[in-house]
Amino acid sequence: MQRDCQSGITTSTGEYRDTLKAPWYSGLAQGQGISVLVRAHTESGDARCLHAARTAFESFQRPIEEGGIALTDESGDLWFEQYIISPPTHILNGFIWVLWGVYDYALATKESAAQELFARGVRTLLHHLDRYDLGFWSLYEQSGTRLPMVASAFYHRLHIVQLRVMHRLTGEELFARVADRWQDYTCGRVNRACALAYKALFKLCYY
Repeated sequence: MQRDCQSGITTSTGEYRDTLKAPWYSGLAQGQGISVLVRAHTESGDARCLHAARTAFESFQRPIEEGGIALTDESGDLWFEQYIISPPTHILNGFIWVLWGVYDYALATKESAAQELFARGVRTLLHHLDRYDLGFWSLYEQSGTRLPMVASAFYHRLHIVQLRVMHRLTGEELFARVADRWQDYTCGRVNRACALAYKALFKLCYY
C-alpha cells in the first residue's frame, strides 16, 4: 500500500510542480485504501484486510523524508500530502480524504495513535481553512505560485460537501460556517465568472 502509483505520471515542471516519476507515494491513495480495507474487514472478518490497513497506516506515522506522507510545518501543524513534492501544495480535497482514512482506521482499531493523528489533522484544517478562501471562491491548494490555483466548479462543490461531513464527524462549527459561505459563493454569477477566469489564466500560465 505504500507505493500507490505505478504508472509513469508526470506533472508540469518549473514554478508550479516537480516531476513525479513512478513509483510515487500519495496520501490520498493511502487514506482511501485504508477506508476500503477496514470496511472489507468489517464485512468479511478477514484479518488480512486489517493487517493490510495497518501496514498502510504506518506511512501516516512517518515523515516524508523517511518515506511516509506526514509533514509538520513551521507552526507545528501536521499535514498529510496527496503529492510528495517540494514545496508541498497542501491540496484541500486530498487532505480531507486522507483524514477520512485516518478516521476510519481509528474507528476500526481504537488505536490511540490513530485518534491523535486525526485530532491533529483536524486542528491543522481548522488553523488553515481561511487560507483556502478567496472571498468569492475556494482554492484547490496552497501552491505558493504568484497566481493561486482556484478550484474548479466540481472541486468547489466537493469542498462544500467535505466540510459538511467534517462538521458531522467533529462537531466543529467552523466547518459548517465555511461550507455555508462557500455555498453562497456559487449563487453569484460574478463569483462563478471570476473563478472561471482565474482557472483559465492559471492553466495558461502553468500548464
